[in-house]
Amino acid sequence: MKKSVKFFLIALIIAAAAAGSYYYMTMPLAVRLTEIRPQIAELSFTEQGLIVADYTVLVFPVMQGELTHLYVREGQEINSGDVLAAADDTALRIRVTQVRNNIRSLQAQLNNLVTEQDKSRSELTFTRDSLLGELRAIDAQSAESDWTITNQNEAIEKRLRIQNSIIEQNKRDLERIRADFARIESLYKRGAVTKVEFENSQSSVSQAETTLKVSQNELAVIAAESVRSKDEYFDGMRKSLQAKISGIEHQLLQDYTLSMAAHFNALIAAEQNTITMLERDIENCVITAPVSGIITTLHVKNSNVINPTTPVAEITVPGKQNIEVYISTQDIISISSGDRVELTLKQRMDDVKFHGTVINIDKTAVLKYSVLGIEERRVKVTVSPEMPPVQLGIGYGIDVTFFVYREENRYTVPRTAVFKDNDQDMVWVVRNGDFGKVSTAAVEIGRELRTRTVIESGLYEGDYVVNDANNKDLRVGARVKNLK
Repeated sequence: MKKSVKFFLIALIIAAAAAGSYYYMTMPLAVRLTEIRPQIAELSFTEQGLIVADYTVLVFPVMQGELTHLYVREGQEINSGDVLAAADDTALRIRVTQVRNNIRSLQAQLNNLVTEQDKSRSELTFTRDSLLGELRAIDAQSAESDWTITNQNEAIEKRLRIQNSIIEQNKRDLERIRADFARIESLYKRGAVTKVEFENSQSSVSQAETTLKVSQNELAVIAAESVRSKDEYFDGMRKSLQAKISGIEHQLLQDYTLSMAAHFNALIAAEQNTITMLERDIENCVITAPVSGIITTLHVKNSNVINPTTPVAEITVPGKQNIEVYISTQDIISISSGDRVELTLKQRMDDVKFHGTVINIDKTAVLKYSVLGIEERRVKVTVSPEMPPVQLGIGYGIDVTFFVYREENRYTVPRTAVFKDNDQDMVWVVRNGDFGKVSTAAVEIGRELRTRTVIESGLYEGDYVVNDANNKDLRVGARVKNLK
């Protein structure tokens, strides 16, 4: 009895083991399956862009100097003509004062020049009138019948007095002409007059010196003059006086200050132009807004100087908004104007998605830095968004998804589902109607996507593909079930 029980138990264990082995051999293998159905096959990448206005203005200062006042802040609405900032204009105002003093000095010299000429003309006129009186007296004396040698000696003494007066006048003329020459020489050294004008003035000095010497020599001739006949004496006197009168009248016709006055007036005009430019520079020290809008960026908020190469501020003019995004030079070749993109605005609750269109691609790349500080060459791409479902603000960050490849009604499988068998691309597949039995299928693959592969042929709608082709438990004819 005991033996029969023992054999029964052994037989029961063997049957249970056989049943267990059979169940293990026939139970479905749990794997992840992908159903083959037409879908959109796409390859994309995402970059972050910024909302910008379609029209912005960079405000550059005209002057360079110390920044003394900043009257606006970022985000502030401003109107055209509003003061944005101001630079120190102290040095410019001091310079204006100096130039005005120069003008007053030049004007005083010009007035003095006219005064000296008027004085010289008055003296010449007096001398001429005296000589004319002498000439009339000689005519009267020549008519007298009792003219004697004594009369001639008195006349010679009178002529000597007149000649000395002429010599004094010539000396004053020489001093004036030398003073004019000194002014012209100073202007010539500063480049204010030409070489011809300088040489003409130098020649005038030489002529005045010669005139003085001639008058001094004539004085000696008169002093040594001997007694002559009445007719010879009076003829000589007339000719001498007439020559002197003619010379004085010639001098009265000359305007020796004309060229000097022209130069002084030119210098005054130049200084007045300098004041005009300085006053304009003072006005430019106050920087105003050329348009109405919003201060998007203040480039000088952390600076104490301004210069014409750096903008003071960026003003955004309200209107249409675009999105600017910088793309790596490795990816830019796959983007064209007119491409449709997907836009995502990150929100705390639900992200907002909408679409846009590429409207411009810059021709050149610029240097940018990644979040890790790595230098990258990137190209600016401008995207025009469609009407967004929410209000967008200037400077908002937004994700821009570009589609490098996109086709509809394509079959795709996970890239891990494809394996090689003798250089042939294969997949583990459960055909529609095979009741969960797996087999292998040769396929022709197309474009490799980021995580999936396009299948050109070898699979049909309704098939299921095993996601993990490296599963060691897979074998042809094995039953599988989808692990969800």
